[in-house]
Amino acid sequence: MKLVIGSRGSKLALAQTYYVKSLLERIDENLEIEIKVVKTKGDINQRAPISQLGLGVFTKELDIKMLEGEIDIAVHSLKDVPTLWNRDLTIAATPERESYHDIMVYRGDGEIGEGFVVGTSSVRRRAFLSLKYPGIRVVPLRGNLDTRLKKLRDGKYQGIVVAEAGLRRLKIDLEALNLNYRRLNIPPAPAQGVIGVAARREDREIIKLLKKINHGKTYLEATAERWALRTYGGGCQAPFGALALYNDKKRELHLTCSVVDLEKRRVLMERGSRRCDVEDIEGAKKLARYLGSKLREKIVN
Repeated sequence: MKLVIGSRGSKLALAQTYYVKSLLERIDENLEIEIKVVKTKGDINQRAPISQLGLGVFTKELDIKMLEGEIDIAVHSLKDVPTLWNRDLTIAATPERESYHDIMVYRGDGEIGEGFVVGTSSVRRRAFLSLKYPGIRVVPLRGNLDTRLKKLRDGKYQGIVVAEAGLRRLKIDLEALNLNYRRLNIPPAPAQGVIGVAARREDREIIKLLKKINHGKTYLEATAERWALRTYGGGCQAPFGALALYNDKKRELHLTCSVVDLEKRRVLMERGSRRCDVEDIEGAKKLARYLGSKLREKIVN
């Protein structure tokens, strides 16, 4: 069986794609796999804020190639995939999740005081950080992980916020770069740290293959987080965070959703839990819809 995998061309995207390739080759050594690099709108335009580029800035071109049959599957950072997506495509697998944490990478002692300059282009990170550290100055920062770290080392920022998962997947040693870091206590983006493997809904044979590399707990948690955002509204550019954690022993799914009310400068939160099996995707969606709608009502009222 031949399989063409679509990927963005960044080091992180390719690291994730080669990881998925290795998982597939472990379950079927006779697979013939080709990786095809596709440039997305977000890759081409690295100057404009992501919020101005529309939905699916890192996924749309891959989706089109898949629908046109040029690639069979696509490997995404799942947090980049719109929650309202093409009905002919599906996330067929999510390998086991990496860290969901955001971290602050910084030079020096990293004391976050008045005037501390932080680089990030994430609406969510900007909103939560501005409330947590009122005196800081958050400025836009685009580019791949290497570019962002270089800008930090060159002194353009005192700190930058990145996903810990990306650093781990690229095996970046921050100490070797004379940089320090700490985890931030802010809610992660829905599905942060999760790789999503997309396929056409009609390709049952490929979906059956991808299910063999799926990690059930990750899929359940990511589904809950993404459906909470979908219900709340606003897409990837809402100042919205969500974290789902499944307890295997108790067979319980816990979900916490948070959003920044930008007008009143406050954080609103909803949390809940549900007893369910790890395969109970509909149960996860039900919990997510309930919490997402409650949060939406809070911010409207």
